[in-house]
Amino acid sequence: MTLLAGAALLLLGLLAMLVAVHFKGLRYFDRPTPARNAYFDPILDLLKWTLVVAGLLLLLRASRPAVVVAGAALLALWSYRRFVRSGYFQERLLRRDFIALRKSRPDMSDEEILFELAYRKHPRWGPELIEQMAKDYPTVESFARMLGRMERGFRGFRGRRPASPRRG
Repeated sequence: MTLLAGAALLLLGLLAMLVAVHFKGLRYFDRPTPARNAYFDPILDLLKWTLVVAGLLLLLRASRPAVVVAGAALLALWSYRRFVRSGYFQERLLRRDFIALRKSRPDMSDEEILFELAYRKHPRWGPELIEQMAKDYPTVESFARMLGRMERGFRGFRGRRPASPRRG
């Protein structure tokens, strides 16, 4: 019974992590009303880590090999996520898509191809911003670096309330 409860808590913690990533990816006004509260993200973070730790502790109480397997699975998932989000991997994906688009549309310039790829991935950024990025970072390497920085910096609501307009 303890083994099942530990696995259930661990899975609930992983589900809470997915929910947190989903909400953090939304713009402030696209979030449901309770998720707009400044305390929502910290409370969700506390909840997800509490569930994961409680699940691991229950697994430890039930079976040490189960904790080792669960820990190895969590480590593998974390490593995979870090690799997929790494600059190297993102540059490789962008280069692959760049080459494929160049083959399918040889009449497009490098700047137009970079614009097209970024606009497909982030249409909410707007064409003016993406066009300026393509002009400022004309190579695939530099564009991928900047795209990665922009993605890390534009993950959505950070838990701060929007500034109120000044009266006066």
